[in-house]
Amino acid sequence: MILAPYIDSHVMTHVNSRIIVFELLKALGYNFTSSSEKWAILLSSPYGTSSRGSAGRGRNRNDGGNNYSKMQRMGLPFTDSDSPQWYKVIIPYGKKGGKDFILKSLTERVNIPFKPVDFHFEQEKAVFFVQEKQEANAIRSQDKKIQLPNGFKMIVLVKPSPPPVTELDSGALEKLKLCMSARYDPSTKALNLSCLAKDQSLAAENLFMALSRRSVMTNVVKVIEENIPELEELDMSDNRLISLEAMRDLPQKAPNVKKLNLGKNKLSHVDELRKLQDWKLDHLILDGNDLCDKFKDNNSYVSAVRKKFPKVLTLDGHTLPPPITFDLETSSELPAVKGSFFINDSIQTSTVNFLKAFFTLYDSDNRQPLVEAYNKEALFSLSVAKNPNIEYSQPKVHDYLSESRNFIKMGKSTSETMRKNKLLKQGQISIVAQLCDLPSTTHDYNSFIVDVDHSSEILRSFVVEGVFKETDSKSDRPPIRAFSRRFITVPQGAGMNIINDMLTITNASREQIQNAFKHPAPTPSSSPVPESSPPAPFTQTPSTYTPEQQQMIQQFAAQSGMNHQWSIKCLEQNGWNYEKSGEIFLELQKQNKIPPEAFTK
Repeated sequence: MILAPYIDSHVMTHVNSRIIVFELLKALGYNFTSSSEKWAILLSSPYGTSSRGSAGRGRNRNDGGNNYSKMQRMGLPFTDSDSPQWYKVIIPYGKKGGKDFILKSLTERVNIPFKPVDFHFEQEKAVFFVQEKQEANAIRSQDKKIQLPNGFKMIVLVKPSPPPVTELDSGALEKLKLCMSARYDPSTKALNLSCLAKDQSLAAENLFMALSRRSVMTNVVKVIEENIPELEELDMSDNRLISLEAMRDLPQKAPNVKKLNLGKNKLSHVDELRKLQDWKLDHLILDGNDLCDKFKDNNSYVSAVRKKFPKVLTLDGHTLPPPITFDLETSSELPAVKGSFFINDSIQTSTVNFLKAFFTLYDSDNRQPLVEAYNKEALFSLSVAKNPNIEYSQPKVHDYLSESRNFIKMGKSTSETMRKNKLLKQGQISIVAQLCDLPSTTHDYNSFIVDVDHSSEILRSFVVEGVFKETDSKSDRPPIRAFSRRFITVPQGAGMNIINDMLTITNASREQIQNAFKHPAPTPSSSPVPESSPPAPFTQTPSTYTPEQQQMIQQFAAQSGMNHQWSIKCLEQNGWNYEKSGEIFLELQKQNKIPPEAFTK
């Protein structure tokens, strides 16, 4: 390498140095597999970063990649054609053409077969995914070459993307179960899911079951939990896994696993193993993952792995010295999440009645009547942030950001302090005006967990948590958000008056999304409302009334304080004229002609 000093001090500083490096690599025996690879060298920065600012990814230390090793030593970028990349295809205004037209047109024109995954529409856009780079390039080549039925050229946009998340139908799930059954050895309690995406039995059914797709992995975990929880050996190698997030619950579902093969995947950091560290593994294979390249020597590699799995005895087929441990066998499991908590039945009934009335109005087309729920000096604050536990892309929260009072995101300057004070809404009018500006919603009462942490004759404090979806979203998949709402209330007549309302919003986790809106009868989870006496106040009004009438009943009951039976009676006798019913109610109330049972909830 006599030329190295010359290259470093002179050639690398000149534009034409790339040509010399190109010739030098040829002299060293580097074999160029494509013309694009030659141009990648000629157009890249000579210091290891491409002209676009992206560095090449590493490969595992035992792959024998001579070309890669030479390029790495030279400080040149290396493009891995096997990188675990999905591609998202977006066709603006594709909804006008329809799914059949789009896929048929592309299939007839591209020069290689492709398999579209998770085809759906987002507003007017048609969206689907492909996994192979060759497929993505072939589809991209058809940009503005196909004419839509409306006469316009079809625009085709293709960009790198995280794996798509799609649900499996019952037929596909049964085929997956059969495939897993064939791959399970009951004598050794071993399940081999290596390279599942290329399984012949699934391919024969035209099914693409890549474990890198979260929906597939989630169902695999479910099948293991329901059918083979005694599992002891698991082979997940060669599945292009870039994350173990979807496997996080598997150690609880199948706690006896001792041997795990994660080799030949695309895991880039050893911290991914933390998600599975509840397993007491003694055999582990990681060879073939990018994370294996990130240690200066083998001892560092072994040490990092043993921090996650202290008792591992065999790593990548090599026997390790016995571990030295001083820990006692103690359970690391967190206690189960508790359901709702109420101090007594009376507090439970009145709190849930309040929540029912509040969220019925909040989810209605008009939130103005909520002005009566707040004290004249009440305070309201909103805090919004993305969910840090979601690894892939998540819905934007920009509709809330302008009013978000998230102290973590705000500075300590005088202007920021003034902004914090401005975002703290005070008074009925100011608060309800803010609520009316927030997106329209539908809350899932089944997701509610209510905790009453203080209740006295003069004040009650409680928190309600759950999920909601935004009903005014233009997407066919409206975002589902998680929320936590702290109410501090004081007594007012037979009900409660809010003096402090603190709302926190983030994006729902995948588990919350999967469980959201599964049941039609809206009842808070974990039995905050007893099924016997008193009757569940979150039950819906009988379906004999139209949706508009049901909404009128809910609002009238909330504003008048009467129960549903008497609210219905008042509305029916006045021909469902809401204003007239309100006037009659107020007049009769002044004359003390409304019986006490009308206000019994």
